[in-house]
Amino acid sequence: MLYLFLFIGSLMVQPIHSSSEGTPANPASAAEDIRLEKAIQLFYDTNWQDAQTLLDELKNDYRNDPTVFFYDSMLPFWAYFFAGGRSEQAQDFLSKSEKAIDISMRHLRTARNDTSTVLLLSGLYGYRSLVAASEKEYRTAIRSAMTGFGYTRQLLALNSDDPNAQMGRGVFNYMMGTIPSEIRWVTSFAGLSGDRESGFMQLEKAAGADTYVSRDALMILTYLYLRDEQYEDALRTSSLLVEKHPQNLIFKFYKAKSLEKNGEVDEAIVFFQSISQSTNTGFSYLIKMAEEEYQRLSNGS
Repeated sequence: MLYLFLFIGSLMVQPIHSSSEGTPANPASAAEDIRLEKAIQLFYDTNWQDAQTLLDELKNDYRNDPTVFFYDSMLPFWAYFFAGGRSEQAQDFLSKSEKAIDISMRHLRTARNDTSTVLLLSGLYGYRSLVAASEKEYRTAIRSAMTGFGYTRQLLALNSDDPNAQMGRGVFNYMMGTIPSEIRWVTSFAGLSGDRESGFMQLEKAAGADTYVSRDALMILTYLYLRDEQYEDALRTSSLLVEKHPQNLIFKFYKAKSLEKNGEVDEAIVFFQSISQSTNTGFSYLIKMAEEEYQRLSNGS
């Protein structure tokens, strides 16, 4: 049921800047870029406490910048969806994403063809649909999914070759090709269709791009390849993620699962043990799961 609502745009995009009365504009954006780039790096290294500190500074200094507020909402989203978070984090995301949507919509009214902002809105609504579905708020999930895909189509119309558009299109096609038959009437009524293999091809194209979106496409591919029992592909994509960000506990956990599924149990044990020994207090649930997996595999279960 969850995958009905997987209308995901892109997670990470290049920083953009908005100007308005009382907030810095482009001439002052160099310092913001440095801090935002640092926050992004900390995010990918799963040093989320320091990333949040920088984002709080940026939110105060750039109160109308959609990108800053987008990243701020991604911290609770990833904690909830990929790191075994709790309902409180889901509500935190829903609240923060509302703020990010409001700021993005206001910016888009003055820059209607700004692909970065269209991308942010596509992602924000898509992720809201994911979280709402997980929390069994299905009406909110459907509304958010349809709104999010509307922005994805707008992005495709503006630039169909953009890696961000490829990611949005890829996840949409995958989702449309795998939804349960009992709810397919919803998408048929809306005139929507897609197929799974095209989705994977488009996601792979996005993963090969030289932008931030490549990491997010790799993460989504790993998640979907494991779900579809395509374990060799899952190991390939998760290995690329760990190569790019060896400190990222989420990436390491997914690589460990991929190793196990490919029969490379000894290597999987090493990864699970490494995660279980982490002192990162923001990932207690993931660390506990890694410890359980380490014990299970070490005991030959």
